[in-house]
Amino acid sequence: MTHDVDALRDASERAGIPFDYLQRLAAAEDYDPQDPGGNNTLAKQLTIVFDHHVAKCLADADPIAALRRFGFDESAEALAKTQRQS
Repeated sequence: MTHDVDALRDASERAGIPFDYLQRLAAAEDYDPQDPGGNNTLAKQLTIVFDHHVAKCLADADPIAALRRFGFDESAEALAKTQRQS
């Protein structure tokens, strides 16, 4: 399903969701010649959602606690380990 820019902008304003985030989700639905059946659309969209939540965690005042709060325990431990090494 394709979405025009005006519809995405309107949805962004109504929902309070960043426009570029909705644009990336919509782009994941675009036709992919390597996936003509659209079988990977959900995987692409979930990757975008995951990236969005991880970015929010990393921008938090305490990124390790934020990662753990969202259930990203292994990522939190990896980040804690790199901070201990520096």
